[in-house]
Amino acid sequence: MADRPGYLDNGSWAKDHVERLRAKSSKSSLSKDDKLFLLLIDKPDRTPVENRSLAALIRVERAKETMRAGRGTIREAASAKAKADRKARDHQRFLAAGLMTMVGLLDDKTGEPTWDRATLLGALDAMAQVDASEDQKRRWKARGDAIFARTQNDTENPSGAA
Repeated sequence: MADRPGYLDNGSWAKDHVERLRAKSSKSSLSKDDKLFLLLIDKPDRTPVENRSLAALIRVERAKETMRAGRGTIREAASAKAKADRKARDHQRFLAAGLMTMVGLLDDKTGEPTWDRATLLGALDAMAQVDASEDQKRRWKARGDAIFARTQNDTENPSGAA
């Protein structure tokens, strides 16, 4: 295992851990395990039982470090997923605002509603409550496709020349 790049054997890890604990002890109090670890690591004439206790403490502390690192990775992944979800949701909201701009419900320069906010909300609510037939939805879709096509043509050829 010691051949792996980035792997620290228990002795090297213990030296690093002692430095971290000593730096930490000046700022805050140490746990019982940390105090025992420092006591055993500093003792020059350890008994076999103390050596086994120290080895066990090293395994436990290394496992705790691994667990903390894993938790951090999980938190980062969850945070990245939440950020991506927010970004996707916000993108859909911007697209919806773009639709409202295309039909003149939002000013294309300022982004402000062209109608009173309460009036606009009432109109949108009324539209949301409509129980439209499939035929009505097809007509609305055709109308929307025509607006998209007209907007696309305006974007490709802004001067209106053929």
